Amino acid sequence: MKRKLICMCFSMAVFGVLLSGCGEEKNKKDTADSGTDVDVESYDFSQDESFDITAGGIQAAEDTVTLAMQKMADEVKEKSGGTITITVSPAAQLGDATSQMEAVSLGTQEMFVDAGSWLSTFVDDAQVTSMFFLFKDEDHYRKFLGSDINGDMEQQLIDQQGIRVVANNWLRSPRSISCSKEITSLDDLKGLKMRVPDIKSYMESATALGLGTAQVAWGETYLALQQGVVDACESPLDSIYTMKFYEPTKQVTLTEHIRDNAAVYMNDDLYGELSEAQRKVLTEAAQNAGDWYAEEVKKVSEDYKKTMEDEGTSFYVPSDEAIQEMSDVIAEKAAELEESGAWKKGLFEDIKALAE
Repeated sequence: MKRKLICMCFSMAVFGVLLSGCGEEKNKKDTADSGTDVDVESYDFSQDESFDITAGGIQAAEDTVTLAMQKMADEVKEKSGGTITITVSPAAQLGDATSQMEAVSLGTQEMFVDAGSWLSTFVDDAQVTSMFFLFKDEDHYRKFLGSDINGDMEQQLIDQQGIRVVANNWLRSPRSISCSKEITSLDDLKGLKMRVPDIKSYMESATALGLGTAQVAWGETYLALQQGVVDACESPLDSIYTMKFYEPTKQVTLTEHIRDNAAVYMNDDLYGELSEAQRKVLTEAAQNAGDWYAEEVKKVSEDYKKTMEDEGTSFYVPSDEAIQEMSDVIAEKAAELEESGAWKKGLFEDIKALAE
């Protein structure tokens, strides 16, 4: 009897420890999701642990994304009392985008800043966002980023990969096609080989339009265009300039087939280790940098376009009929992918409906 009583007490003690652990995990997550109540102006950061964070990117050192990353780093260092230092490593110094996202997931890299579409590599539902011609305009895309639909995708990234999106408001210029010939219709795309990122819905969209695809590393795209390995690439207008894609092609078609953003990705465990005040400073700095980036990229894109024109690059705007023809083909492909289980049923149309 005495032995039974001891075993029972031991079991209850273990159960109590487990419950306590679960409570701690829940409290940690709840705290990590808050970070809004503390007054950082009067907060004493000297009591906090210091963090050295490396933020990787794949854009050129002079690209507006990289400049915004440095703005974020400067603000974080100043407002956290020097307890958070972010070192910016652009131009794929830490590897390609997929390997950097994987490193952030594993915790071997603290932060990565690049296209929000990389989320679709790890979250099935997010694949729908990389289908060409899904978003009508900037307002439509902004509504999506602030919607529960996108919020659910970002939560899936935390749950499945341990990666948190700290800020998603870094709106890029729409993606267009840098190509060796003018594109005025769907037929003009057929037979061309285009560099696309290693994202399933990008490849599915391109092949649906009759394009051949090649997964060339971002940093090697210029050489691939120059050597004729690919005939075209697609990119935001500012990147077409900073990566010099226009030089070997001399032609850019403003299809605006994808609305995209740059997102600040961070290892979620590390985010949870920051104090509430540090999280608030980091989040606000990332969002402030995003606001600056979204406005700056519009200005520089116009300047870059003029410079490219001065250097002999021709720009074309497809007719509404041509864009509609391409959009109809993509809608058919999206329905096919949805039926096969690529993402949950109704998601493509739910996102389309946000424009109404």
